[in-house]
Amino acid sequence: MEKANIKESLSIIIADRSFLRVSLTLLFVGIVTCMIVGFNIHVSDVTVYSRYTAFGEAHFYKSHWEYLLLFVLFNAFVAVSHTAVMVKLHSIQRRQTGLLVGWMGVIILLVATVYALAVIQLGQAA
Repeated sequence: MEKANIKESLSIIIADRSFLRVSLTLLFVGIVTCMIVGFNIHVSDVTVYSRYTAFGEAHFYKSHWEYLLLFVLFNAFVAVSHTAVMVKLHSIQRRQTGLLVGWMGVIILLVATVYALAVIQLGQAA
């Protein structure tokens, strides 16, 4: 993307206050959820329980704690990618769809944080 296109997109977004509010909310929730999940990860030998099935019995295996960092990366990816999609939709005159994508991104981040904290609590109980 060219520098002029980026400046033009940002000026259009800044002029639309409700759209700017949703995109800033999405980025703020993304940062907060990354911090919440990141600060709840504790170094341990075994913390993650993974469930593998082959359409039969379910087997539970223990994985290393470093895989929990993927929850933080997922939250960051969702926040950044949804914001980029919002800007792109706004630039092609799809403002309402962009707002919907923004609010869905916030919901995805909240659900992912609840899920990540539940997985982290499983590892601490063992």
